Amino acid sequence: MCPIIGHSSSVQKDFKKRLKHAIIDYNLGIRNFFCFVCTNATYSTKNIQEELTKIKGDTLLVVDEAHNFGAETLARTLDDKFNYRLALSATFERHNDEEGTQNLKNYFGKKCIEFTLDEAIAEGYLTPYKYYPVVVALDDNELERYKEITREIGKCLTKAKNGKLTLTERGKALVLKRSRIVAGAKEKVTKLKEIMRDYVNDKHLLVYCGATRLNDEENDIIEEKRQIDIITNIMSNELNMKVSQFTSKEDNDEREILRKEFGEGKLLQALIAIKCLDEGVNIPQIKTAFILASTTNPKEYIQRRGRVLRKDKGKQFATIYDFVTLPRHIEDIWNLTDDDLKGEKTLARNELNRIMEFKRLSLNPLDSDDVIKDIRDAYQLWKDEDSEMEVF
Repeated sequence: MCPIIGHSSSVQKDFKKRLKHAIIDYNLGIRNFFCFVCTNATYSTKNIQEELTKIKGDTLLVVDEAHNFGAETLARTLDDKFNYRLALSATFERHNDEEGTQNLKNYFGKKCIEFTLDEAIAEGYLTPYKYYPVVVALDDNELERYKEITREIGKCLTKAKNGKLTLTERGKALVLKRSRIVAGAKEKVTKLKEIMRDYVNDKHLLVYCGATRLNDEENDIIEEKRQIDIITNIMSNELNMKVSQFTSKEDNDEREILRKEFGEGKLLQALIAIKCLDEGVNIPQIKTAFILASTTNPKEYIQRRGRVLRKDKGKQFATIYDFVTLPRHIEDIWNLTDDDLKGEKTLARNELNRIMEFKRLSLNPLDSDDVIKDIRDAYQLWKDEDSEMEVF
């Protein structure tokens, strides 16, 4: 196809000029086909959008990771200039965004092909996996902040035209702030260190951190550090492991070196990442993953699981440690008042949903049963008298 390749680091520095000439030639009948491949950022620029509106005749739009086009900025680019449209996504439904999801469905039409994770594993396109939920709890300070933000979120509810309760922009910002408390629970670091002692001589390890900060106490000095930096220090300096961060700071050349060294496993045992492995990065050698970045967003945890299940030579199965965060330890839940219980149920229920989804396809489903039972019983989630999920 010899595509025109459009992005900020493209080897085709003149890609805008190439696209302009290709559209002119296509409209004049000098060529009957051309292909333009670009990033979301390039696609949404004013210059590219103006050029694309000049195309006359049949055009096909193919969007990878199409769920992103439900977001307001990219949604504006979905107009009628393309008479053929194909959306590709492992997670087409947008989390907590019914309107964005419906807009995508309206634009791209009905689902034409579906290939589930179950099928991909059963037919050998992805590797099977073992799953171990690791339960941690918020400490007293984290729990107090969590409850305080939850109360503030409750004040940010407003009724939409359809009568449904929705969150204001401030409320959405508070939800994000609260989720970072969950992602950065201090006990995750302690538990990771305990488990990692069994892997100090292993390789092809991935640690998935949250984009969050927490207080790190060293020599009686408390300093706020990123979770990824604290874990890097523990694995590198305390456990003497060969590790490297894999973040947005590394350029393409550096990432290529990291991928190669990680694959060989001699100079690099583990990668410690935040969000940059969610989409578009292929490192099939990952064999054992420690997911600290707890998320209730199916898009994120489906993609993270898929990242670990890529096939590789000699990789018979993968292992996933999923750090499950509860507001408090199981043994401390039984004496809660009904009000406290209700305020904490949402987090427990959402974490439970993820455990059950991961367990469903795992090689060792029985290893999750005790955790599921403990959480269900402690938070009385088997009682579905409040079957409505709290909006926040």
